[in-house]
Amino acid sequence: MIGRELQFAAEVLINDLLKTQKGEIVAITGDTASDMSVIEAVGRAAAMAGAKPLIVLIPTPSGVSLAADKDIQVEGLSGLLAHADIWIELNVKWLLYSTPFYRAKKANPSLRHMCLTGTTADTLIRCVGNVNYPAMRRFTVILRDKIAGAKQVRMVSQMGDVLSFENVQGRPISCKLGDASVPGTHLFMGQIGWTPDIESVNGVICLDGSVAPDIGIITTPVKIRVERGCIQSIDGGEEAKKYEAWLKGFAHPQMLRVSHAGIGFHPGAGVIGDILLDQRVWGSTTWGFGSIGAGMLPPEGVYAPSHSDAVSLNTDIYLDEKPLWLHGTLIDEELKELAGRLTCTQGKV
Repeated sequence: MIGRELQFAAEVLINDLLKTQKGEIVAITGDTASDMSVIEAVGRAAAMAGAKPLIVLIPTPSGVSLAADKDIQVEGLSGLLAHADIWIELNVKWLLYSTPFYRAKKANPSLRHMCLTGTTADTLIRCVGNVNYPAMRRFTVILRDKIAGAKQVRMVSQMGDVLSFENVQGRPISCKLGDASVPGTHLFMGQIGWTPDIESVNGVICLDGSVAPDIGIITTPVKIRVERGCIQSIDGGEEAKKYEAWLKGFAHPQMLRVSHAGIGFHPGAGVIGDILLDQRVWGSTTWGFGSIGAGMLPPEGVYAPSHSDAVSLNTDIYLDEKPLWLHGTLIDEELKELAGRLTCTQGKV
């Protein structure tokens, strides 16, 4: 049963989301920590669509983004991606914002990059195969517009920690609508991310979900005090110490600065230590630190040697002091009308 569901989800990815055409070159990258059943299913789906899949499996790098460069074959991978039509990234240690990523973007602007780092069979089934795409798209657009229209945002953790910031009107808001048929980097649906006015970010971020890379699921809350967008202190248990050491280990000031905020709303997502899934948990918030992509902060983003995403669960979220989510429960009446229709088991897209 799982095999059939996995293959169906892979075919949804290839045919419905990427709209893969006959003869297209589909580069599928993974590392030795990847779920091989997903790589095989996606490769098979690409071949069935008449494309030309090429699977590249590399030793798992010690770091992510630019920090992965020292462990990978930069020239060879850059050359491959420069000539591919589609790149499906299934690495556990992601190559997003690595040198091959940046080189591919420059040399091959028509590349469709599907960033599904760390995806397991269960993740692909629940977050791709079992999605009611029309309802999810409508929900996402409504939520995006509400965020875009808000001047001030306040987030309160389950432990009462408060963080507030101001939005920059007109700045891009990243939200994926399940259409990866156009050039650019694409991800799972079920999350909205944006870069606020960094200088306005003040308060305490309480992490109780997960942190990527290298930390995983949080067992003791990690409290990050932020002033004017900069980390002032990180408190908690061993995970807090490890996270602080990781961020400071790059000896780069941008690694201690906020890069983006995010809200998760995928009903199929659960905390499993896979950041792509964790940051889409219903009613969660995500904070990014380190590099900022050009898509969130045009025209060039902000350089940093790496990037981290960190998740808080069941966050109270207020837009201009109007509650959006409270204790993991959706409050907004307009969105509640769609909330029960976001998943399906029939596999209709």
